[in-house]
Amino acid sequence: MQTFCRILFPVSLTEMSPVVAPYVISMAEKYFAEIHMVHVVRRMNFYADSFISQPSETDIKRHASNFEQERITLAQQNLESFKTKYIGDKQVSKTSVVSGTHYKKLIEYVEENDIDLIIMGSGRNIQTHLFGSVADKVAKMAKCPVMMIRVS
Repeated sequence: MQTFCRILFPVSLTEMSPVVAPYVISMAEKYFAEIHMVHVVRRMNFYADSFISQPSETDIKRHASNFEQERITLAQQNLESFKTKYIGDKQVSKTSVVSGTHYKKLIEYVEENDIDLIIMGSGRNIQTHLFGSVADKVAKMAKCPVMMIRVS
């Protein structure tokens, strides 16, 4: 029988996250596993580098970098609040906010932290039909089981 020691809970900090939390807690309790909570912030320099080729007087790249850091700081606060409200005193080993491409950062985290199971929400809207979802990409690329919770 498969056992899980480390569970990754990618927290989107949207209405999806509180729906997924009980599943994470249940699996962690069943397997006495530690929970790793990660939130990924999209890099703002990606947009600045893609659309701004010439240096400008307003230094948009610096502003994008500052804005990204503000978003990371706010996300860290929101992730801690989320943990307190929805996870409580369960076995949360680590909470992290990282910056980059969502699915790539999650796959990197899995490999760097020997994650045994990923539990994440999956929703469907027009954007996911057009571009695919983060959950779909993670499920295809992860080297560990991925449990997707359907959130409508």
